[in-house]
Amino acid sequence: MDRWSWQSKGTKTAEETKSSIANVRLYDGEDKTNFDKGSLTITTHRLIWSDGRQGIELPLKLITKVSSAEATFTKSAKVILTLSTREHSQDPGPVQTSKHDFIKLSFLKGGHNDAKSLIITLLSEKRWEKGVIAVQGKSSLMGGGLVHIERQIESTRAETDKSLTSAFKDIDALMDRGKDMVALAERITVKLSEKDSAGDETMELKSHLLSIGISNPVTRETHGTGTSYHKSLGSELARMISSPLQECGGVMSVSEVYCRYNRARGVALVSPEDVVNACKTLTPQQHGMELKRFSSGVLVVEGDNFNSIMSTLVDTITDNTCVTALTLSSLMTIPLLLAKERLQAAEQHGLLCRDETDEGIFFYKNLLVTA
Repeated sequence: MDRWSWQSKGTKTAEETKSSIANVRLYDGEDKTNFDKGSLTITTHRLIWSDGRQGIELPLKLITKVSSAEATFTKSAKVILTLSTREHSQDPGPVQTSKHDFIKLSFLKGGHNDAKSLIITLLSEKRWEKGVIAVQGKSSLMGGGLVHIERQIESTRAETDKSLTSAFKDIDALMDRGKDMVALAERITVKLSEKDSAGDETMELKSHLLSIGISNPVTRETHGTGTSYHKSLGSELARMISSPLQECGGVMSVSEVYCRYNRARGVALVSPEDVVNACKTLTPQQHGMELKRFSSGVLVVEGDNFNSIMSTLVDTITDNTCVTALTLSSLMTIPLLLAKERLQAAEQHGLLCRDETDEGIFFYKNLLVTA
């Protein structure tokens, strides 16, 4: 408890409130404190506990580890925070010294899983280190009337058009030069392969050439148009995203596929429509993946390891008793939308069951399923 300090007035630079949970009790290690049944506010910079009469705060930067303990018949659920050493410049607080290097947050009315996931996410973002972006060009609209506002809007539109025109000119120039650079890289690669050289400079040059991306991308000029073009794109796309797809847990949104694929192609970019049509040609038998549409309408590329994905999902939920979509997103490092869709798919296959409460929708392993 000696890491807590009395709550300061106002907010920190670029601080944003993320959540507020009522009926939270504080423990100093295993010892219960007098800070009972207060409100816990979680911001991007700190934890704030207040009961209306007094308030204390704990900087997130002092938290080194986050764990939890589930509720029992006699004990409430708790989030356990391991803390670093006390800072010499720390503001005064309710406790000057403590023998414990951890605290417990006891959630009398639930909400500990969401609080744990949110704290873990905020610790990874470290927003308190990034500061705030200065806003430039701020001007007052007082005294100008409607004419002044219209002039400002017109001026902003003109500057935007000018910037876009300049940007597209730069892109056109890059496209013209890019093809020559890729051709040059291919010629250098051929010459290097003919020599038995393994020096540091040679290896470094090879790594730079590999970073260019796909050396000979599929284009309409080389593979025609229509179905033939999209099938060739699909085969190239499948080879390119095979490893990233496994790293993402076997499911990747089409928007992410589009970004990764065009980044690898370098300057020979393809349109979103062509990427979708290429994904439609993917088959599990030939490419080990296929295009699927979730019930929400989201398009994803899914590997042929659906059973493995569901097994990993159920194991994760079993280890944590129950999860929400936000918790699963944090635990499996996947987008929140994909987390929701996976939970719904597992529920439709009878692997999970849901519990709809005032605090959200919790998913549990379906213990009624028999072999």
